[in-house]
Amino acid sequence: MHCNYVAKMHLFKRTPYQSVRILILVYITAMLFFQTGCKKAYIQFGENFVDNNYTNIVMIDTISPVISTVFRDSVVTSQTGKLLLGSYKDPFFGHISSSSFFVMENPPAATSFHISATYDSMVMRLVGDSTFYGDTTVSQRLQVQQLNEMLIFPDNQTAFYNNSNFSVSNSILGAVNLSIVPSRKDTVNIRLNNTKGLEIWNLIQNKAVEVSTATDFEHYFPGLKISPENAATNAAIYGFSDTVKIRIYYHESNPDLVEKYLEFSLTSRNKQFNQVKYDRSGTPLNVAIPESKEIGSALLNNAAYIQPLTGALLKVRFPNVREAILQRTDYLQLMSAEITMYPLGGSYSYNYMLPSQLAGYTTNVNNNIGSALGANGSTSSSSAQYGDLKTDWLYGQDTYYTYNVSSYIEALLSTAADNTSGLLFMPPTPAYNTRFSRVVFGDAQSAKPMKLKLYYISVQKN
Repeated sequence: MHCNYVAKMHLFKRTPYQSVRILILVYITAMLFFQTGCKKAYIQFGENFVDNNYTNIVMIDTISPVISTVFRDSVVTSQTGKLLLGSYKDPFFGHISSSSFFVMENPPAATSFHISATYDSMVMRLVGDSTFYGDTTVSQRLQVQQLNEMLIFPDNQTAFYNNSNFSVSNSILGAVNLSIVPSRKDTVNIRLNNTKGLEIWNLIQNKAVEVSTATDFEHYFPGLKISPENAATNAAIYGFSDTVKIRIYYHESNPDLVEKYLEFSLTSRNKQFNQVKYDRSGTPLNVAIPESKEIGSALLNNAAYIQPLTGALLKVRFPNVREAILQRTDYLQLMSAEITMYPLGGSYSYNYMLPSQLAGYTTNVNNNIGSALGANGSTSSSSAQYGDLKTDWLYGQDTYYTYNVSSYIEALLSTAADNTSGLLFMPPTPAYNTRFSRVVFGDAQSAKPMKLKLYYISVQKN
């Protein structure tokens, strides 16, 4: 049984200048007594505020939010400054793999080579950025392939997406067994095919047109794709900086042997993008996506899901809040509203981390993303809310995000039209399209559903 009455007070006569001050005093006093055990405090305030009435602050939490999953066909993944590479298996989201496409600048022209200059090898260097998702103790193999075509944006498009694709050569330019410690920001070296390396070396030595400019080199060498060799490997997806470099190592004997290298880097960062593939077989998400792109929790194992890189966003609605509140004969005014969102127990771990932040945005029946949920639940505030995640690693029972939705709920109460609006929740940028962190929320049938708490001024007649 919840404590409904936070405080009970007789009201005194007021002057016209005291209205706002009295409301604030009533609310603050009530909250203080609520926090010390829900004891009723009787304070004499007079009779003219509300004639012959008793006024209380009442809390209700019996209005269940309605949750669903909204699916996006594509997410922009170009120009994020990050390569996402690897694969893992998620019990809720399925097999997920990520590859990266990018362009290399033309190699630098050496001012001169000694006649003894001899090619040794060509190596790609990747630098980790410490981010990962999945099990880093499992090794996996990455492979490098040359593109068959240039990375060119389609008409009227200035970005690439998680489902963009370009043709690649069947030949493998290089491969590496990936086993790193992400926190060390390890450098990964991938030895590339010597036939291609020697070919580029000869072009450089001969000052060939193919390596003379960035445009000429891109026509000769359109770009590269790095991908997991086996997309079904249950390991991890790692983040790497887009400061990819290729080094051509050579040596000169003049007369002593001196080892040298030429280095060229990833370029056209607006074209670098991450391709994300997923197979939801055997998971609650393995369902046909309707034309509306929205599926209620009842059809998804009584849950809703968030993982933007695989196209899943959470939608929360309060369709019955107006009727539930305004039908109360004691209702006078909404004081505050907050929603507490509990991730489904057992759905997260150190391998499957929760997003550290979730932003809320207004939405409509078409699931368009609107204004951000800001301070006090306002959608016009520049100060966004991110849920203030609290994680209970010890028992896993008290992990939650919280949001002040006062202004949003107040707007719903003042609108007589059909309530088709809602809130979409997702990680904010840049995590939105660079992290695989995900979360699952149970609906009203789960052990710990979302909780909407409303505090309002109640007027009780004698």
